Amino acid sequence: MKKALIGGFLSLVGSIWSLAIVFIAGNNLVTSWNTELGRFWSTIIEMNLMPLFILFVVMTALGLVILAFEFFRKEK
Repeated sequence: MKKALIGGFLSLVGSIWSLAIVFIAGNNLVTSWNTELGRFWSTIIEMNLMPLFILFVVMTALGLVILAFEFFRKEK
């Protein structure tokens, strides 16, 4: 049960902070960008938010993996 709470907390916090970075980047779009990456990703890279964004996406994924393992684990 503890691991399920930890996984839920990690996924909740990671998704909230990822969404916050998306809102920050969406409100401060760059004026010139690389066509291959797109305007949004160029904004995240230019504002140096990419390491934080990756950290929070990994945190969300880790929380979901913990939740999945706890869901399929058999109780003794």
